[in-house]
Amino acid sequence: MNSRILICGWFFVMGSVSFWVHGKKESAFKDPWVGWHRPADANVFTTTKGNNHDSVLFVEPELDYPYHLIISHTPQYAHLWRSKKFSWSSADWELVTDQYKIGNFYEYDDGVKVDGTYYIFEGGKVYTYSGPLEKSNGKWKVSGSFPHKQCDDIGIFYEDGIFHMFGEHGHFPHGPDGTSLAHFTSKTGLGDWEMVNPKAVDPNPDGGHKYGVGDATIAKIQGSYYIFCDRESKGSPYKVTAWRSESLSKPFQFLGLAITPRSDEVDDWDNYRIQDPDIAYIPELNRYVMTCNMMDKDGIPGGNFAGSGLKGKDTRVIGVFYSNQTLKGKRKRNLKRSK
Repeated sequence: MNSRILICGWFFVMGSVSFWVHGKKESAFKDPWVGWHRPADANVFTTTKGNNHDSVLFVEPELDYPYHLIISHTPQYAHLWRSKKFSWSSADWELVTDQYKIGNFYEYDDGVKVDGTYYIFEGGKVYTYSGPLEKSNGKWKVSGSFPHKQCDDIGIFYEDGIFHMFGEHGHFPHGPDGTSLAHFTSKTGLGDWEMVNPKAVDPNPDGGHKYGVGDATIAKIQGSYYIFCDRESKGSPYKVTAWRSESLSKPFQFLGLAITPRSDEVDDWDNYRIQDPDIAYIPELNRYVMTCNMMDKDGIPGGNFAGSGLKGKDTRVIGVFYSNQTLKGKRKRNLKRSK
């Protein structure tokens, strides 16, 4: 009997083990894919190209240039980058063009490549292009549509012949978000979208509109489906949250905060908010990465953002984050920061 009590006590202690990451208490037994870190203290892709936001990362290991990154900039042009080896810094990438033309939108929600065709989604329009992305400038065509008034700022995921779309649904009174993420499907990705669940991701399970969500990105990791998306509430700017489901047809469960701004500091480009994640698996790293839009409002460290549509001291850049977990099972824990 005493041995059983001792064993039970041991499990109780071990079950409450925790550690500290960036000043926040984290459970040692939470889902490993909630954990993300900055590969460098200033994990900014570039600070010299003005207002950068809403990125789309394509990873195609079979190409000479396996990595292509589209970064939204202005309604006139986006930016297109490419690289033979993945890096969080633009210093290791080649700028194909900073006058990259898809449509006339300030931002582009998400993209996917299926059977040799690239799909880009924004504002209810589906743009397509077949061929090398280096030759795609100005050659994207509007080939379809999606119900953006019911499903906006979307994330797209393709599996088994079906396009799955998750986007903002419902009215959030405190910002440009939805009170949930709706799930739609299509066999073509170009139309005939069918509603699966208006609350596939529900940050307000008790009703109301305390939280707004949007800008989803989706990945299937080790058999489970994960959604990472923006979440904000009145007076609390965007953070990236994690959700999981064992089936795309079932609601996603909230896992916790995945990426948060360093709001208690003044010397970084991500002091105010982090949003618009885009996830991809990087084979050479054996881990996932997310490119996110990071915003700062105090002008420190600042940069040349004149004429970019930002106000005052605001800056917007793309930041790159690495998953703590790798597919080889190792975890990285940043227990303290280094400059």
